[in-house]
Amino acid sequence: MSYSFFYWIHIVSYIVWLLAFAGSLFYGYRVWSEKDAVEKRKFMRLERLITSIGGHLGALGILVSGWAMTSISGGPQWGWFSVQLYPWLAIKQLLFIVILVLIVFSIRRSRIFKKRLKQEEGNAMGTDTSDKWRRAYWMSLSIYILVVINTLLGLTRPLLAF
Repeated sequence: MSYSFFYWIHIVSYIVWLLAFAGSLFYGYRVWSEKDAVEKRKFMRLERLITSIGGHLGALGILVSGWAMTSISGGPQWGWFSVQLYPWLAIKQLLFIVILVLIVFSIRRSRIFKKRLKQEEGNAMGTDTSDKWRRAYWMSLSIYILVVINTLLGLTRPLLAF
């Protein structure tokens, strides 16, 4: 496969992640503003679904395409790059590692929420369920903010190259 193929997979993966961010914000707002418990529960599920799908596809796509771009001889050969020559790339890579670590915690929080939601099926929603969703939501938002920063680092790299 060509470098440009994986380059576009990389870009599309970031777009998917950013669209998931927009969807998460939309449904997060709907959860906060909804008074009906059944609707609130539905919006919580949708928000978690969008975050799970978008986050997993985005992270996996970026991880695989990034690895492929470094190993294909057709494009720029970053390989083991010099941090002095490419500080923006070093920051971007470190930030992505932090994002991947936080995703593990986010998945755990999301699973705890889903398990609690399943236990309450048919019952009134308790404050514990809302609290578990809120914790998972804020973890996801922090990851999304880091993704936006990482995206901006990639877009502005010519400005940061020394």
